[in-house]
Amino acid sequence: MFSLGDFVMLFVVITAVALWVRQDHYRRRALALARKAAHNAGVQLLDQSVGFRGFRLVKDDRGWPLLQRRFSFEFSRSGFDRYRGHVCFEGEVVTEVALDLSDPHWRDESS
Repeated sequence: MFSLGDFVMLFVVITAVALWVRQDHYRRRALALARKAAHNAGVQLLDQSVGFRGFRLVKDDRGWPLLQRRFSFEFSRSGFDRYRGHVCFEGEVVTEVALDLSDPHWRDESS
């Protein structure tokens, strides 16, 4: 009735959906953390979104491998400039929420 290829294809599809759902969970957490950080800093979160910037393997304090995920976002002080920020997870733990206020990467010079 079903061949081995059918079961392999079903396994691949189920795994892909599970990974997508898991990644979406981290994206939603990163967005909530970015909103909170922007609110606490008195700045405006732009586009109301975060973008996935990548992942890599890191080691925890016991030497075990963990997946580190990094999400970035943009925010503004005045509405005429754009600054960058990021949220990092190592495994389930939030390791960093940062707002880079040093230099905007875009500024509206027409005003």
